Amino acid sequence: MCEPAATPPATLSMSDRIAIVNALMAQDRTEIRDKQESVFRLTYYAVPGFIGIAAFSVGNPQLRDVLILAQVALLLLYVAAYLTFRKWLRNVRACLEVRESFYKHEGQLVAEPFTPLRAVDVHDRTASVRDHALWFPFVMGLACAALMLGYMIYSEGDGQARNQATTNVGIQSVSEQLSRVPLLQSH
Repeated sequence: MCEPAATPPATLSMSDRIAIVNALMAQDRTEIRDKQESVFRLTYYAVPGFIGIAAFSVGNPQLRDVLILAQVALLLLYVAAYLTFRKWLRNVRACLEVRESFYKHEGQLVAEPFTPLRAVDVHDRTASVRDHALWFPFVMGLACAALMLGYMIYSEGDGQARNQATTNVGIQSVSEQLSRVPLLQSH
């Protein structure tokens, strides 16, 4: 039995190599936009959660400790998710640097073997683009969480005394109003 002769690997033309690098760069840029949007979406979901937990605590002082714990847990989840998204974003930016290096060092386009999917090196992590705009929603989310947590901690302690005082004032006010009604006055 004859085995078929091994065929040499086909070499890619320069236009094919450029097309591969361009397609990978487009995919990296799409992924970067997705990761950036994820940070904004995370904030859009977490902030109403912080506010909702604080609002629910107003009518339920008996659940104060549980709701504070839920607020802290949501805050920790928010911070962990944000840091994870930032790490993913740094990794995708490093991959984009790898693809862009093919245009910065044209010798890589003609090199054999052609490896557009090579591993990321330390020098690839020196991205010239930083994502400073992502700090704004994150800091605003942290500020909202701190404000709501502070509200829950400091307002709940005197909330029952304030409710009792409001009730006493309300009862006195109602009794004063009733005493002015001519039909209820004693003759």
